[in-house]
Amino acid sequence: MLLSGIKRLGLSCSGIFTSGLLLFTLYGCPQERDPQDMALADLEYQWSQILALAQSAPCDNPAQWSYTPYGSKACGGPQGYLAYPLAIDVDRFLNLVEQYRQAENQYNIDFNIASPCDAPLEPTGVDCVDQLPVLLYD
Repeated sequence: MLLSGIKRLGLSCSGIFTSGLLLFTLYGCPQERDPQDMALADLEYQWSQILALAQSAPCDNPAQWSYTPYGSKACGGPQGYLAYPLAIDVDRFLNLVEQYRQAENQYNIDFNIASPCDAPLEPTGVDCVDQLPVLLYD
């Protein structure tokens, strides 16, 4: 209540130093989050959801796995390739990967991100080693 009243007066937490408001000394001001940090946290959350699905099954049979490009480099193209099991809801998974690509592309634009322009090699398949997927390259 007090904080909203102060904001209505046009004051900010950084503008109140020793005005006798013990409340601010005790509780502080809510942190103002940096837009870039918030966007990065969103990307990290999306990526964690993608990885959780991609790693949700052991790799026992390479024929039951595929791969897809993921992410968006600032100068274009994918960040890399990710193996995923065909036993998951593939449409949902690929939709999440596409949403992540679009979000990373927007992040790159919004925050003037630079990246190397080398293109990652596209794998030729997936193999299973110790129940983990391994991307194959010729």
